[in-house]
This record gives sequence, structure tokens and C-alpha cells, in this order.
Amino acid sequence: MDKVAIIGGGHQGLAMAAHLSLNDVECYLWNRTAQNIRDVLENGEIFCQGIVHGIAHVSHVSTDIRECLQKLIMITTPSSAHNDLAKMLAPYVDDTYTIVLNPGRTFGAREFLRVLKENGCSSLPVVAETQTIIYTCRRNDRNTVSIYALKEGVPLATADSSKAQQVINALPECIRGYFVAADSDVETSLGNVGMVLHCAPVLMNIGWIESKTVEFKYYYEGISPSIAKVLEKIDAERVAVANAMGAEMETLMGWLIRTYHTHGSNLFECLQNNESYRDIDAPVTIYHRYIEEDVPNGLVPLEAAGKKYGVETPTTSLIIDLANAVMQKDYRQTGRKCS
Repeated sequence: MDKVAIIGGGHQGLAMAAHLSLNDVECYLWNRTAQNIRDVLENGEIFCQGIVHGIAHVSHVSTDIRECLQKLIMITTPSSAHNDLAKMLAPYVDDTYTIVLNPGRTFGAREFLRVLKENGCSSLPVVAETQTIIYTCRRNDRNTVSIYALKEGVPLATADSSKAQQVINALPECIRGYFVAADSDVETSLGNVGMVLHCAPVLMNIGWIESKTVEFKYYYEGISPSIAKVLEKIDAERVAVANAMGAEMETLMGWLIRTYHTHGSNLFECLQNNESYRDIDAPVTIYHRYIEEDVPNGLVPLEAAGKKYGVETPTTSLIIDLANAVMQKDYRQTGRKCS
């Protein structure tokens, strides 16, 4: 039986733990805070609904990382936690381990390896990153998760590109077929479509998000034709930077069509026709990973790569400036750099 450590008990972690457990994979679920996984800690059960459904029985749940370590470690936390997780894992992992960042966001695997080295890990594990997590999902309660879709053809890369297929082959069979080996981590890092889909719409819907009387569907109602045009400009900058770094990159529209089998003549129409996005609610606060993760670990390194490779990114820079002003932070100072 496969054994997998799943790091993080949020939307993605619960979805993965439920899906794998329902497919007879022995899962060891870790979360930093006991309160956030209290119900799963008590009985080891996750109620899963949607395209994957059933009561999943997780093998082991803990807030002690030592109790959950397995040779395959799937990290499902926001990328803002990667630095702390690398520091925490550094004393325990070596070259017999494989760590997969689901997803890496932008240059995540490079940063994770750097932090491992800086914290005394001399025999480095294989560290892979995915372009996105395979699940479109939402956690509904402390031990209930809805899975709306499993994404197809998710690129996976390692710093040493020759090991990407090796990592895929080591994954549990029930998820192995959803991944494809990428030629380089530029493909997965700048394939980070979350930074395109998340940052600008939140910033352009602040009034509705901060209203205590309004609830709305993020993709269906929060991304209007005008906002979609802004996203198309950011996406064009992302593709241009990837091309300058030697990677062919599909557009966000192409990714949506391939991943979700949606259709449309522009980005707005593709989002409106995507059934998998229909039930996804907008954030109820701007203090959300759509800003606090995707700006510093998405747009900031995209802008930095553009400067390094001579590609102008005016719309990306505009959104970073707006995020800095709204959140009263300097994301360029705290965010990832282009390695």
C-alpha cells in the first residue's frame, strides 16, 4: 500500500487526503494548528462530496511532523508557508525523500531547496513543484470537503528536469495520470495562472468583498468583461516573460479550455462557461491568499523576471502597486525573487 504524508489541512489538503484515502492510500495528514483539523483529529474521518464522494478514513492525523513523515511528502499549504516548512523539514529529510509542492507557485522548488540548504540539510531530497493543484475544491467544514473537478495534464517539474517523470511514477496511481512532466520549472513557475486569476479581481471588487451584506460568486459575478480584459493583459505579460526565459507557455484561455473543457472566444466567455467554477464563492476578506500569497509569490517574481529578461510588465506592476497601497505592505520587499 502506498504511504503519503500530506502537509496542510486546508481545502487542498483535506481534498487530497480524502481522495487518496478513498483509493486505499495510507495517508498521514499534518497541520500546524490542531483547532483547524479538530474534527479530523478526533475520528480520522473526512466527508467528501462532489465528483469524489464518500467517508474517507485517514490513517493518521497529527500536529507533530515527526509522526507524519513518509518518503513521499505532498505539501498542499499556500506557498507563503513554504519557507517555514522547509526549515521544519530540514533536520528530518534527505535524498531518500521526495517532496512535491502542490503547487509551487512561482520558483517555489528553487526557494524550497535553498532554505533546506541554509538550514543544514546536506543530503537534499528531490523537490518538485506542480503548476497548480489537481483539485478544484472547497472545504465546507472542519472535516467536510467538496471536490468539483480533477484537472487534467497538470505540469510537474523538478530543478533537475530529468527527475520529473521519476517523481510522477512515484505518485499514487489514482492521481498519477493527472500529471505530465514539464521540460523545466520555468513552465510550472510561470504557468502559475493563480496570480492572473486571483489578484486583480479581488482588488477590483474590494467594495463588494468588504460589504457585510453582499455575497457573490467569484468567477461568475466577480470577473466582469472589463476585469477579464485586465487579466488578459497580465496573462500576455506572463507568457512573454516565459518565452524570454526559453519556455513555450500556453495562455490562460488555452489552459482553461484544456483543463476544464470550457469554451469561448475570449477569457470572459471561457470563465462564464466553466461549470467547475460555478459554485466558488468570493473571499469574504481582502486578507486572503488571493492577495497575500499570489502577489508576493506570483506577481512579484513575474515582474522581477521581466526586468531580468528585458520584458515590460506594466499591468503586472500596476496590480502590485495597488496591492501595496491597499494592504499597506511592500510585497516587492518580502516577495520571491527571480533566481
